[in-house]
Amino acid sequence: MSIIQIPLRLATGAYILNSGIGKSKLDQEAASHLQGMAAKGVPALGDLSADQFKKFITASEIGVGSLLLAPFVPGWIAGSALTAFGGGLVSMYLNTPEMTQEDGVRPSQEGTAVAKDVWLVGAGLAIAGDSVVNRSGKRRKAAAKRVRRIDAAREAKVQAIRDAKDEKVAAIFAARDEQTDALRAARDELKKLRKKA
Repeated sequence: MSIIQIPLRLATGAYILNSGIGKSKLDQEAASHLQGMAAKGVPALGDLSADQFKKFITASEIGVGSLLLAPFVPGWIAGSALTAFGGGLVSMYLNTPEMTQEDGVRPSQEGTAVAKDVWLVGAGLAIAGDSVVNRSGKRRKAAAKRVRRIDAAREAKVQAIRDAKDEKVAAIFAARDEQTDALRAARDELKKLRKKA
């Protein structure tokens, strides 16, 4: 999990987990009313009994919240679960005429509370997207590439130092040989002068 995901996962996970725990205390009438609203977004939920719906929505919210809060769950899984959950809420919002104005998108007074759930979809997409873009394997490859580049630069520097040392040694030997040759030439010249004298 990258650092970018942490605030999104903590905020959304805690919010949804708390909501799921709260829904476990719903009475039959409240669960039935909530089911009627949810069935507009996901029609299959209308086939459940109020008690089954209560168990389903409680388990769903607690499950999604737990996935988001668990650091060992990959971001693409947690993000996909959050996107699907938020998508269901947005679908319910868009398919409930009382919640939107005449254009079917902007929220009415009754729909403002649910319209805010679009942030869950955005957060889910951000978490999943970050997980795909910043995969650990990709990060490892990039790190390995940086290490290779640093090693290559270090090797080049070491080789340059070695070459400079070799050149210095070669220059010293060349100067010594030149000096030796000059001394020999001077000695030979001195011998010739002595013979003439």
